[in-house]
Amino acid sequence: MVKIEDLKRINLLKDFPDHLFEFLAREAQLSIFGTDTQLISVKEEVDTFYMLIMGQVAIKIELTPEIDVILDNLQSGSSFGSSALIEGSRASYTAICQEPSEVITLSGERMKQLFKENHELAYHMMFGVAKQYKKHLDTRAQMIMKTLDEHPEFKENINDIENLTLVI
Repeated sequence: MVKIEDLKRINLLKDFPDHLFEFLAREAQLSIFGTDTQLISVKEEVDTFYMLIMGQVAIKIELTPEIDVILDNLQSGSSFGSSALIEGSRASYTAICQEPSEVITLSGERMKQLFKENHELAYHMMFGVAKQYKKHLDTRAQMIMKTLDEHPEFKENINDIENLTLVI
């Protein structure tokens, strides 16, 4: 069990109804992970959903065996591991603690079971996940567009550039 005040610090849960916080607080665990602890491995099943209270977690992918690309350095309030909430999903990145980190964890299996029993919980959690994905995709699209503006020669090799613009 975790404190409701800690759950309210998580960005994904900002618009959560108060009565669902009590529900989540009973299911959640508080964990502390050390520097360099790998929480998620690319292409592996994810069994835990993570919400960062304190610390920093790097989200990265391997470009080549010698080069890793850091997609994001998550800070307090961030969440990750949403693949744990989706049946049959696997991780598309690796998540590694960059410093000692205090993390709220939720069992993916238990959450999927609870989603079947409580559709309101499922809706709010997955709506939060969808908003998070959209934010990340918008950020990536902006990065691509900025790179293309700075290197117009790259545009010659892109046939679907109109699909990179932000639409909502």
